[in-house]
Amino acid sequence: MGKYSKDIFFTFMLALLTVPGIVFAQSFSNPLRSELSSISKFTEAFVQVVVYLLFPLAVVSIVYSGFLFVAAQGNSDGLKKAKTNFLWTVIGVALLLGALALATLIKNTIDPLLSR
Repeated sequence: MGKYSKDIFFTFMLALLTVPGIVFAQSFSNPLRSELSSISKFTEAFVQVVVYLLFPLAVVSIVYSGFLFVAAQGNSDGLKKAKTNFLWTVIGVALLLGALALATLIKNTIDPLLSR
């Protein structure tokens, strides 16, 4: 037996195991709801769920940053930690809202093209 015969055998067996899935994939129905049947609608719904989950976390992080500012009481190390936490929170919120805006922009650009 050659050096690569074991690898070739396992690759061939893996390919044989995937053939039934490919053949019978024609009979599967769409598991998504009908309103999420297009990629643009699914992407928009996914981003909205992410925003709904992460936005409260961002609010808590902003409140925590405020707590760090108050707890620092003029201590330079504490103020530096509070400023860093607040900066990264603001960057995260900007990315979160930017992703929502970008997903909405892409959806509104693609939908008129698909409805033709």
